[in-house]
Amino acid sequence: MTWDGEKNRPLCIGVTAPVDRGEAADLYPGHPLLYLERTYLDALQSHGMMPLILPPVDDEKWLMRYVSQIDGLLLTGGGYLPLEGDPSRLPGLEGTGRERFAFEMALLEAVVPTGMPVMGICRGCQMINAFFGGSLVNLSAEGTARHHQEKRKIPGHVPVHGLKVDPGSRVAAWTGQIEIRVNSFHRQVIARPGKGLTVTARCAEDGVAEVVEAQDHPWLVGFQFHPEKLWRTEPVWSNVFRSFREAARAYRSGQA
Repeated sequence: MTWDGEKNRPLCIGVTAPVDRGEAADLYPGHPLLYLERTYLDALQSHGMMPLILPPVDDEKWLMRYVSQIDGLLLTGGGYLPLEGDPSRLPGLEGTGRERFAFEMALLEAVVPTGMPVMGICRGCQMINAFFGGSLVNLSAEGTARHHQEKRKIPGHVPVHGLKVDPGSRVAAWTGQIEIRVNSFHRQVIARPGKGLTVTARCAEDGVAEVVEAQDHPWLVGFQFHPEKLWRTEPVWSNVFRSFREAARAYRSGQA
C-alpha cells in the first residue's frame, strides 16, 4: 500500500513490547521472544492509529530512525513475573527486563523533549515515573489481592476497584466523572512521583497512584490500570485514545 504524500500517511504510534531472552526462568526457555497482548494494538487501530512495534536497539542511529517514523509513543505493560510467591520480593523495572528498560529510557530521552505524545500503561506508567526520577515499591500480599485481578481469574474488561479523580485532570475531562471503577493487573506501584509529574487519580480504597500527568508537556500520561482492556465495555475510555490520536495529529502538524 502507498500513501498519497506524508500528509495522508496514517498516524503511526510506536509501541514497546516485553522482551524475553529465552533463559531458563523466562516464559519459553530456549526461544527468545518479543511479544505483546493484542488489546494494545486493537485499541490503537480501532481509534484510527497505526501501531508500529519497536524491537529494542542499542544503536542511537537506529533509535532515531524509529523516532522519525512515529507520531506518538505507547509504553506497554507486561513482562513475565511469576504469579505465585512473595510479592514483596519482586524485582524492579530493570530486574524484570534490563534490555527493555534501557531501550524505553532511551526512547523517552529522545521523544519527551520534542513534545511527542506519550502514553504509558501499567509498567509503562512506572517507566514514565522512573524517567522523571520517581520510585517504585512492591505491594503487600493484601495489596496484591486488591490490585491483581489475574490472580482471582477476573477478566480484564471487568472493573475491580474505585478510582478517585482530580476534578481538573485529563481523566475527569475524558470520563466526565470524579469517581469511576477500573481494572487492575499490577503488584508494584509508584511510591514517589517523579519531578514534574502530578498524580491525578488514585485507588479509592488504598490511595495507590493510578494516573500521572506531566506538568510541562503537551500530552504525557501514565495509567497504572489498563484502559485498552476497558474501552469496549466502558465507552468513556475511548476518549483516552481519541485524545491521544488528536495529540499525535497535532504533533505531526507541528513537525511538518
